[in-house]
Amino acid sequence: TWGGRGHDSDCRMVIHPDGSVQVQLASQDLGTGTRTVIGIVAAETLGLPLNAVQVQIGDTNYPPSGASGGSTTVGGVSASTRRAAIKALDKLLETVATSLGTTPDKLVAVDGRVYVAGDPAKGLTWKAACAKLSKPISELGRNPAKEEGNLIDSGVGGVQMAEVEVDTETGIVRVKKIVAVQDCGLIINLKAAESQCYGAISMAMSGALFEERIFDEATGRMLNADMEFTKTTGLGDTGEIVVHMMTGLYDSRGVIGLGEPPVNSPMAAISNAVANAIGVRVPTMPMTPDKVLAALEKGGRA
Repeated sequence: TWGGRGHDSDCRMVIHPDGSVQVQLASQDLGTGTRTVIGIVAAETLGLPLNAVQVQIGDTNYPPSGASGGSTTVGGVSASTRRAAIKALDKLLETVATSLGTTPDKLVAVDGRVYVAGDPAKGLTWKAACAKLSKPISELGRNPAKEEGNLIDSGVGGVQMAEVEVDTETGIVRVKKIVAVQDCGLIINLKAAESQCYGAISMAMSGALFEERIFDEATGRMLNADMEFTKTTGLGDTGEIVVHMMTGLYDSRGVIGLGEPPVNSPMAAISNAVANAIGVRVPTMPMTPDKVLAALEKGGRA
């Protein structure tokens, strides 16, 4: 289990008279797909394709947003983006409602059009609707906020199961298969969420079997602080990884961060599998061959 509640985040949504849309917040994308998540939330709210939204992040000229990390990023940025997009869209609907002979609450924005709900023919293209603006719309959304709506949550859950093979003559452990079942509330980008789990499991395998910090006891200096002498998981070490994301059942919950949760349990699962295989526990990570052989000598199953 893990926390994962979103950090404080402000987001500015700008809709221009030419139909272009900008999302601005001073968050960062460290390669985890934050930019894509922001774009998806904005585009879906406005009824536009993803490529119609320009995501502008990573600059202190934009509204402040919490640091990337701690499994808090996706909740923070998605909530503030959603609120900013709703506010900006409401302003646009107010502008075009009169020309369509209706009230703003009767209008929807879907598939690049603004039209009367239930009557798609009575409407305008997105660009035609935006052309009625005398100046750009600029709205700010915040997380947390006083607005109603449970956009984010905390409390993820996951289960990881490992199947290993131990060579009792050499002490080498191979992970044959890991299955990860992961819940993270409402999933915005399924492929990115699955990728988080694949990456986390690969990292966990590395921690369980290979990665070891070696220090000089006299100076405290790390002696293998580079990629030349630090062994990490490679493709040949990985084995089969199966990821199952819990969707549908938990969609009533808000968005919850996923960066850290799936990296914690696999090391314990691998350790338990090794203990089940050889009949004795290897007491410390990583479970290198010398440690496995030492454990076997103390009473394991050869």
